Amino acid sequence: MVRRLERKSARILAIILAFIMLGSVFAYVSGGGTREKRETRFNFETLEVLDYLPENSIVSYYNLTELSVLTKKLGKNDALVNYTESLLLQELNYAYRSYLDRRIVEFTEGLKELLVVRYGDFDLYFINENASKVYFAKQTEQKVGNLTVKFHGAVAIAEEIHPLPIGYYPLVLGVVERIDQGKASNYSSYFKRLNGSFAFAIVIFGNETGRYVTITQNESPVDFFFQGFRLNETSGNYEKVWAIHFTENYFFSEINETQKDFEYYEFENFEDGLSVAVMGDKNFTKVLEARPSVMGIIITEVGK
Repeated sequence: MVRRLERKSARILAIILAFIMLGSVFAYVSGGGTREKRETRFNFETLEVLDYLPENSIVSYYNLTELSVLTKKLGKNDALVNYTESLLLQELNYAYRSYLDRRIVEFTEGLKELLVVRYGDFDLYFINENASKVYFAKQTEQKVGNLTVKFHGAVAIAEEIHPLPIGYYPLVLGVVERIDQGKASNYSSYFKRLNGSFAFAIVIFGNETGRYVTITQNESPVDFFFQGFRLNETSGNYEKVWAIHFTENYFFSEINETQKDFEYYEFENFEDGLSVAVMGDKNFTKVLEARPSVMGIIITEVGK
């Protein structure tokens, strides 16, 4: 009975801590916190760091500034706000008990954006906290090229990079080495074709993307997948945006109106294999379930 109560108390405490952290985040976003800066050598837009991540990572992106704006505009009970906040709380609850434990790291300004990189069973975070001063309980440190990586147990941090990388030390070391050596892919260039700010998004890229994104029963010729949620300020509709880079002759196509259970659907196919679709409706549940139509062209040689 005592152990059962201890486990229950631990779960309750974890939930309370997550809500405290989320409350602190919104307080900082709204203008609180100490404006103490740290020195940085490399500065990126948050989603640009995708180019330095190990392939076949699963990436979750949270824009806490946008979430704060939506909360003020739509209210705490809004469907998109609740959906994003629920996922964010789960992330913060885990992060606060592991890689972002406040006994290890302390921020002087709140989180504006959070990029969570899941690679197997381990996590790497990129945190946009306005390049503010960070206090880290350093045990050891190591030079990686011109950059310094600090360690506390299995947690590593590289304070000279913005957004701030912190997480499982082999992942941090790998990213820092690629940034220092300028070894970048070009996946982040796809984001330039996506207009607007997203409250929440998922990104998968690499040669194993097809394991998670199924196009047909037999094949999934994709190496990049993006799914983001946002509010269209003009129409007041919720929107889901898909961006897929196809490695073969596939593309987005029209949807039969009798099969479309949401208000509007727009898409564009680019010559380099990237296809972007926007699905919108005032009912967030319909947007969650919306999917674009995909068509493929199979070319076979005559006589084969």
